[in-house]
Amino acid sequence: MKNTSKHETLRGWFQLVRLPHLFTVPGDPLVGFLIAGGLMRLEQGRGVFPIAAVCFISFAMSLFGIITNDLADIQIDSTQHPDRPLPRGVISPRAASYAAQLCFLAAVVPALCLGWRFTFVTLVALISIYTYNFYVKYRPKRMSMMMAVLRDLTFGLGILLVPGITIPRILLLVLYGVGLFFYYCGINEITRAETLSKIVRPGGRAMLAGACCCAIVPLVFVIKLLRDSTTLLPVIFGLLAILLCAVYLLIALWVYQVSRTGASPARVQMSVHVAFRAAFLVQAAASASCGLYILAVILLLCLAGSALAEKYSCS
Repeated sequence: MKNTSKHETLRGWFQLVRLPHLFTVPGDPLVGFLIAGGLMRLEQGRGVFPIAAVCFISFAMSLFGIITNDLADIQIDSTQHPDRPLPRGVISPRAASYAAQLCFLAAVVPALCLGWRFTFVTLVALISIYTYNFYVKYRPKRMSMMMAVLRDLTFGLGILLVPGITIPRILLLVLYGVGLFFYYCGINEITRAETLSKIVRPGGRAMLAGACCCAIVPLVFVIKLLRDSTTLLPVIFGLLAILLCAVYLLIALWVYQVSRTGASPARVQMSVHVAFRAAFLVQAAASASCGLYILAVILLLCLAGSALAEKYSCS
């Protein structure tokens, strides 16, 4: 490893973990928790620690996946992406390996505290991440599906916190989970072909269909919120949720158009970054439509933080 300044090393770590994309990770279990009906548990003060724990677990799992991804690709990146932190020597493979092990423990320990179901899902996710990165990554269809399944698993961690889920909520959870799967499948398919020039990238249709499925769920809750509201504030947040869903769908449509027009690799890469961050919009819409207003505000602030962190992103 070459000699580097502390600032350059810190920047290298931010690039290694794809800082802008990390902001979207805690939103998946939060939305699963809210759609399943966890708001009442939060209002009673019973769900604060568990939901914080599953958000931390999902965050640690994502870090583990990103770091092991670059460890597995270090030889390929040395020729194809020499600007990444590991190939250019800003971070040593040993330091990255220690960080990955620490993230593994950081995910497992809170899961053990929450119970065997959370431990099982967490271990399945971590083993799947390792298997994906080191064994099946370069089998195209499996690559896209594996990453989408991992997002669904983090979504499921939030659902596990809510007992006695009603049938209508189960149907909405299935719809959102299916949407989440196709959305990230599509993004990963587009990403896989982003460096190829002047072709129609696969995955755009799956991504757009997934976005539509995800956006339907907050809109269903908005209808109930507006129907039952007796004050102005729920109406305002209901309308905000509708606006966020509309912007989310417009972004998905734009990314779809980029994937179908043979755009340059740089433009495709930019659209992928935007598609990842657009997840904030539907997460914030789901929070607002379920009545948890402060969470919607926090998620929108995360969107701003993600935009500021873009300079640390590394494709």
